[in-house]
Amino acid sequence: MTRVLLSTPNIETLETGEEFDLDSETAKKLVRVLRLTSGETFVGFDGRGREWECALVSIEAQKKPAARAIALEERPSGIESKLHLSIAQAIPKGDKMEFVLQKGTELGAREFWPFEAARSVARVLMDEDGGGERATHRAERWRRIVEGAAMQCGRADVPVVHSIADFSTVVGYGTSEGRCLMLDEKPDAPTLREALKGGEGSTPFGYGPLKFMLLIGPEGGWTNEEREWADRYGAEPVSLGRRVLRTETAALVAATILMWEAGEI
Repeated sequence: MTRVLLSTPNIETLETGEEFDLDSETAKKLVRVLRLTSGETFVGFDGRGREWECALVSIEAQKKPAARAIALEERPSGIESKLHLSIAQAIPKGDKMEFVLQKGTELGAREFWPFEAARSVARVLMDEDGGGERATHRAERWRRIVEGAAMQCGRADVPVVHSIADFSTVVGYGTSEGRCLMLDEKPDAPTLREALKGGEGSTPFGYGPLKFMLLIGPEGGWTNEEREWADRYGAEPVSLGRRVLRTETAALVAATILMWEAGEI
């Protein structure tokens, strides 16, 4: 069944049997793109964990389509992960960030923190020619991507995509309430699996918080200054093994391992 994100005013108080107006973009998608007619049903979700089976009540197919719907029944949403996972990704070049956002949403990430590292190839905040405007535009596009990914994979919640930040802000957040795992290719870093077990004989996630941040570096790797800063804040260096993975691959491999060890996949 078709799934759409509802942007209806007062969506937090929507109840079964209540009628509501669809926003113009959602009405356009249902009426013009998917060709739904009055009486046909779809699933609407609020991006915060609730979803309803809905039906179109009336349609006005003018230049700018408008539609009204009714919430037929609230549906039990999928049980979200007990693991609160944040992916902090140094912005990679090209469209790799979009790939991380889309697949990270499918894997169950709750938050994304794009940031600029010292060796980042892609620059947004530090771009003197309209950097602030470009950062805003990118953040808006990235939020639309995670909305679409949430619709596609059946999530009733939409992950938060934070504004582009600097390295210190991200590390400070990641270490403030949970564990911040900094992926590092240094040979002396323990593996991610070893870090999660927390010692011989213990079980994964048998101790400590279930709030994790994965800190993923840029194509050029971390600087010693960034490693020192992260260590000062309490971030934990971890390795994904002997192979050097691309930055976008590392993010998703690490997220998959965390979800597996938490019993979520």
